[in-house]
Amino acid sequence: MDIGNAIKLLRKRKDISQKELSNLCGISANALCSIESGGTFPSKSTIAKICNALKIPESYLLLFSISEEDIPENKRILYKTLCESIKEDLIQNL
Repeated sequence: MDIGNAIKLLRKRKDISQKELSNLCGISANALCSIESGGTFPSKSTIAKICNALKIPESYLLLFSISEEDIPENKRILYKTLCESIKEDLIQNL
């Protein structure tokens, strides 16, 4: 699971800087940078603040944070087929 990379991807897709997002969430820019780089894992309340600021459901963020390595090997073909298609559709509609 790479929640930091998912936050970064969705933030950039919304054309929001780290500084802007950190201000909207009430966290420091350094804290957001650490989350996005994988240095720290955000708390549930921070995840909620980030999703609220990005105007996305928490489920979107969790879906985007799933990596292929998180999926059992015998299910990866299905994951690639379905999940990647869903992600593409969601990102087009952000």
